[in-house]
Amino acid sequence: MLKDIDKMFNIAIAAGGSGGHIFPGIAIAQTFSIKNLGNIIFVGRKDSIEEKIIRENGFSFYGITAAGFVGKDFFTRIKSILLILKGIKQSLKILREQKIHLVLGTGSYVSVPVVLAAKKLSIPVILQEQNVIPGKANRFLARFAEKICLSYPESKKYFPEKKCFITGNPVRKEILNLKKETNKTIKILILGGSQGARAINEAFCAAWPYLKEREIQFIHQTGEKDFLWVREFYEKNNIPGKVFPFLKDMAWAYAQANLVISRAGATTLAEITLIGLPSILIPYPWAIGHQLYNAKVLEKVGAAVVIPQEELTGKRLAETVLDLIKNNQCLKKMTTAALNLGKPEAAEKIVALCLEVFREKNL
Repeated sequence: MLKDIDKMFNIAIAAGGSGGHIFPGIAIAQTFSIKNLGNIIFVGRKDSIEEKIIRENGFSFYGITAAGFVGKDFFTRIKSILLILKGIKQSLKILREQKIHLVLGTGSYVSVPVVLAAKKLSIPVILQEQNVIPGKANRFLARFAEKICLSYPESKKYFPEKKCFITGNPVRKEILNLKKETNKTIKILILGGSQGARAINEAFCAAWPYLKEREIQFIHQTGEKDFLWVREFYEKNNIPGKVFPFLKDMAWAYAQANLVISRAGATTLAEITLIGLPSILIPYPWAIGHQLYNAKVLEKVGAAVVIPQEELTGKRLAETVLDLIKNNQCLKKMTTAALNLGKPEAAEKIVALCLEVFREKNL
């Protein structure tokens, strides 16, 4: 798909706020690097989760200030606007010094100062949207973008149609290339997003009395705040499994899992559909409810069971787990349904669109 080019382009990826916005950016950067098509830098908040993850993945990172103001009180909004203005000034300096040819934004308020600086410098912009219901940042920034890469066709109605391209949500190469392990014992991977989810952690602990007679092993990402008490619960109840505050090696965890219990962040769903993992999804009930819409896409085709958080109890979670694992045919059907939604070519499609912009702009 990617045609040969004889020039290296400088690309800035604006990504941050959560793993759901950061990991698609890393997947795109990996594809540019593997194909030797561009020099990549990332721009995000200083001393943040994005700086930590991006540096761990070996890419250059430049820090700016940024803050969200949706849902904040008046004085916080004023403070956020001042931080964004400072972030625009910082971004202008970075984009000029690094001679950036294109800015790619993956959503969240972190991308706002960078995209606005790109507009000021007449640098072309591509946006990437992960969710069915787009975030407010991408909806605002769409007017400045040359192209908008969508994960789901349902998102088209929120953007100018001529700018939209259905690419899928890109997944990192280590997950794209993982090899599933064959297990004699059912292994369940429990995720709550990059920061964990207390509701899921508490529901699992309440579910344990109903699950303990079954031979199941667990891999559990708790988030930093809940790690100590969840690990203590595992030790006290002799629960077979491994507990982590944050799973750095998601490929290792996915390779072992037969079933996933998770939030419904778009990046997690892109990963589990690509691998073909059946899932029980408990959407995050706030943030305009976009996770519920993401989860419904999987539920509609039979790839997942959705439990709204307001209906989540230990007993309900345990009954759902037991219903699924007692029926191997059901798990196989869910696997097939998930695989049909996977988009392994997403990163290559987005890189191809970037190259198309370079040609259109005669860069």
